[in-house]
Amino acid sequence: MNFRDAIPADAPLIAAIHVASWRIAYAHIMDPAYLAGGIEAERLATWTQRLEAPQPGQRVIVAEQDGQAIGFTCVIGGADPRWGTLVDNLHALPAAKRSGIGTALLDQAARWAVEGWPGMGLFLWCYTDNVAARGFYAARGGQEVEDWDKPGPDGRTLPEKRIAWGDPRMLIRP
Repeated sequence: MNFRDAIPADAPLIAAIHVASWRIAYAHIMDPAYLAGGIEAERLATWTQRLEAPQPGQRVIVAEQDGQAIGFTCVIGGADPRWGTLVDNLHALPAAKRSGIGTALLDQAARWAVEGWPGMGLFLWCYTDNVAARGFYAARGGQEVEDWDKPGPDGRTLPEKRIAWGDPRMLIRP
């Protein structure tokens, strides 16, 4: 597996991975009409904006296997003074799941966080009903530290959990 920084031309690719991931992982969480509807255009607009005008501290890392993009993570360095660097997105193509891609992307996020924001933690938000993802993060040492109801992109308010790693070095593979 290879990793590279995303460029603005990657917006359609990242949006497609994001949509494919959401349609599987969030089928029981988000409004089915939203997931079946104009999600492609909405995600493309989001990623075009994010890659053309990134917020301070943002890095988007694309994972590739055999020259094909199979996943990505968007990380915001030092996003929170208490919790540290935010893993804002971590998604893989459904066919790539259980291949180690999530662990590898967390490794990349942690390496970048430790390098740029040493001594700070790493965190993300996960939908409460996304039991599989919560189990994945728990198996990698993530601690559920806070609950929040967040307005979702489908227009509904959905409960989320903050999952945190006080020391992101625990996610770095040798």
